[in-house]
Formats: sequence, structure tokens, C-alpha cells
Amino acid sequence: MQQFTKPSGVTMHAIVLLLCLLSAATTFAQKGSSSNSPNITITNGEGGRIYHWEVSEMPSSLGQMKGPFRLEETIVPGKDNFEIVQDSSSGSEPNGSKSRGSKITLPAAEGKDTAIRVLRSIYPAKSYARSKDKHPSFVAMPLPNAAFSGPKARYIRIEYQLKFQPGFQWVKGGKLPGALIGSEKGCNAACSGGGSAENCFSTRLMWRKDGQGELYLYAAKSVYFPKEAPETCKRSLDKRSPEALFLLEQRQMDAVAMPEYNDDDELSDDNEPHVLAKRAETSSCLKGMRIKTSPGARSVCNPKFGISIGRGGAFKFQAGNWHNVTQVLKVNSKGKAVKDGYLAVYLDGNVVIEAQDLVLLKNGYDPQSKDATMNQVKFMFSSFFGGGSSDYATPVEQWIDWKGFSMTTSGKNMW
Repeated sequence: MQQFTKPSGVTMHAIVLLLCLLSAATTFAQKGSSSNSPNITITNGEGGRIYHWEVSEMPSSLGQMKGPFRLEETIVPGKDNFEIVQDSSSGSEPNGSKSRGSKITLPAAEGKDTAIRVLRSIYPAKSYARSKDKHPSFVAMPLPNAAFSGPKARYIRIEYQLKFQPGFQWVKGGKLPGALIGSEKGCNAACSGGGSAENCFSTRLMWRKDGQGELYLYAAKSVYFPKEAPETCKRSLDKRSPEALFLLEQRQMDAVAMPEYNDDDELSDDNEPHVLAKRAETSSCLKGMRIKTSPGARSVCNPKFGISIGRGGAFKFQAGNWHNVTQVLKVNSKGKAVKDGYLAVYLDGNVVIEAQDLVLLKNGYDPQSKDATMNQVKFMFSSFFGGGSSDYATPVEQWIDWKGFSMTTSGKNMW
């Protein structure tokens, strides 16, 4: 496995400038509702049209997110663990204020709102993957299908900024957003929670102990773990929901009797530690991939719960600071297990992971697919502590702030 000796990448300022120049050159009218069009630009550039969606500042209420984000479902205040708050780095948040104490009240008069609004995800005390708390989550489809269509797969860039609460207690880790591509229809077909990932893939990230980051990849399990027979189940879980994912994860954990990763933790004697640790830490799935990570990072294959790539090293978050996270990816070409997929992760403008020769979709990108969901890219916000064992649980209520959401597609890798 190769490593980056000097992580480097395109700064976000340069990317924004490039997109602004392209937008000024030629902008096409975007079809669709007027609530979406201000956030989308379509420009001509090298490699064809460039589609760009961006929400630079959050709307004034959670209920207003559905339009600009194109959410599958509306976020309900008081039910979903989100709030719209003022950016605490502006100094307006009172010292010692708790996560639910910084909610902003906006002035009624137009033009007098100077608050920098951000999205805040809330993690109740004692919550983790298998607790009864509702996790902060939503699925967005901000760009039209035309943004991903063509004779071959296009490059996709997803970006967001996040800030962990000052003094954030990392515990053992938790999930962060990424892309979801393909269909999750059918029994055990999800690309999270231990699903088979046969017709989809997801590129969520994770934080780990001490703020270490990693790429948490679900992709083509039958390709990367050919000895693992997909689980069958009696009733369909076609509808993606917290309940369905909980059932998937519950079944997988009961079957394997171990947490998502061994994660260097001691396992009790009655858990057959040597067998489980060996199974959890196999690296066989990495064969055939060309992976570059920062010095000190490591990668782990887990046949039930996805592939951990580039954990640690230069990929590390600091509580209390804003971080910029960017993913650039390309789906592998049409055909059975064609190994030409691409995926890179940037932290604050520096590339920390680059993986080539990937099989992200088992049968690759099919421009003539009759299933529209196969070529639709979704922004998958699914964040919680865990892991499925209680030792992942957050000891106190905590929060993460979010802003700067964007998605861009291009015929060439301009990043």
C-alpha cells in the first residue's frame, strides 16, 4: 500500500474561483422548481457540461431545507435531532452554552439578518447506533439525473464543512456523511448497517478515537468478500428507514457476535477473541486496489460491515475547529467487476486518501439503465455514535455544526 509523503490538494478557494469563472462564461437555464434553481449552475467546461449545486448558508428554519437540498423527506423540528443555529465561531454564542441553548431567533425585517446560520446535529446522552434515539439523518438529491448521464460515468465531487463541539468526546467513533449511489431495494440490499451492497455503494466517513478520520466504504461485497454468502430474510426491507436499518444491523451483529470493527479493543474470552479479531482485521479485500494514504494511516477489511480505508495519519479532526471535507469519485465502467472506479478524500484541501482500480458497483455504470435510481447520486447524511455496542455511546449530549454543502459533476477530474 502506497502512502503520501506530502499530502497535497487543490484548495477550496481555487475550486470556488474556477467554478465562478466557468459560471460566468456560459450559464444555462435549469429546469425545475424556482426554489432549487438559485442553488444550481450549469456551465460549459473541459469535458462537457459542469453541474454545480451549493448551499452556502442554511435557510432560516429546518422546514425550509427540503427545497434547496431536495430532501426525500422533510426534517421535522422537535422530532429530528437537528437545529438551525448561529455559527458559534462568530463569538455570539454565550460561554458555556449547551448544545440546545444557541438556537437563533431571526429578525422579521428583511435585510437585518446578519447571523451566519449553520445546521447543528444533536447526539443525546447515551445514544449510539442501536439506542432508541432517532439519529440525525436525511437523504438529499440536489442535482438532476442529467448531471450524471452520458456515455460514461462522470466525476462527482461532494463537499461539506463540519465542526465538532469544543471538547468533543470522541469515544470509539461515529458516522459522517458521504455519497450513496444505486438501488437499495430488496431484502438485505442496503449499503449500510451490514447490507449486501450488491446494487449500490456508499462513501460515508467516520471519526474514530482521538479524532482520527477514515473512509467507511460499502461496495460490491460479493466482489471483495466472495466467501461471504449474502444473508436471506423473510420480509422485504424495500423502504429505507431507521427501523429497517436497525433490523439489518441487529441480525448481522447477532450472527457475527462482534462490534463493527475489532478496533484494537480487548474482547472477552467468551467472544472467541482470536477468531473474531482475525476475521475482522483481514486485508484481503484491498488486493487489486491502488491505495495511497497518509503516513501512519491503516486500512481494515470487515466482511460484514464494510471497508475502512486510511484511518488516522494526516486524516484527523480537531474539536472546536471548522474542517472542510471533500470527496471526488467516479463509478467503474459497465461490465462485471470492471476495476476502474476512483475515489479520493480531501481534508482541508489536502488529499488524505486516494483509491484507484475500484469496483464500486458490481456491474458498473450503465448509461442505458432502465432503473433511474442506479445512476442517481444521493447525499447521504447519516450521523451517530457507533458501532453497535454500548461502549460506543456518547456519555453526554454533544453536537456537530455543518455548512458549505455542495455537489459538482464533470466529465473530467478537474480537482
